[in-house]
Amino acid sequence: MAINYDWFENPQTDPKEETTLHVRPCFNGTVDTKTLARHIQNRCSLTQGDILAVLAELNDVIGYELREGRQVHIDGLGYFVPTLSVEGRVTPGMPLRERNRKMRFKGIAFRMDKELRQSIGPVQLTMTRWATHSQEHTAEECEERLTKYFSQHDFLTRRDLQFLLGLKKTKAVTLLQQWREAGKLLNRGTFRQPIYVPAPGCFGR
Repeated sequence: MAINYDWFENPQTDPKEETTLHVRPCFNGTVDTKTLARHIQNRCSLTQGDILAVLAELNDVIGYELREGRQVHIDGLGYFVPTLSVEGRVTPGMPLRERNRKMRFKGIAFRMDKELRQSIGPVQLTMTRWATHSQEHTAEECEERLTKYFSQHDFLTRRDLQFLLGLKKTKAVTLLQQWREAGKLLNRGTFRQPIYVPAPGCFGR
């Protein structure tokens, strides 16, 4: 199996600049801790329970050492390193006390050892066959499609909108929220399970 990827547009600060792209992996799922423990159990004499206990303690110990400001190195795996960020703009002339107030803990960076890189081996990269982008539609196209949809259906869900317009979940949620705030859609369901209907005078109603 290969690592799937797709291309995405970079945000533009200047509309006159040429659009550039960046690449992102499209993951083939997630392997959880129990699955890892099962795989390890098949390779050694430890039980799955023993492995899960060790992994839980490893998590706690690594967290403690990182919190104390130390790098953590696991032979053959790599380094876990705390990273920092700055909130807002900092200049050399700014008082040290003010600079320090802008410091924030950002997260943990990982730098792998060469042994891990070697264990991965040659990697095959394949562009994904699945849709990872929302289709683009003008406001007029959305109005036309929803008007036609509501002429045949009484209500609309987020999944219905995704299928109707070829959208990813986040884009569908954003559009539904915009139409609700504009008074074009009404929620006749619950907060967690919304069901949308057209407001009077909207989408052909």
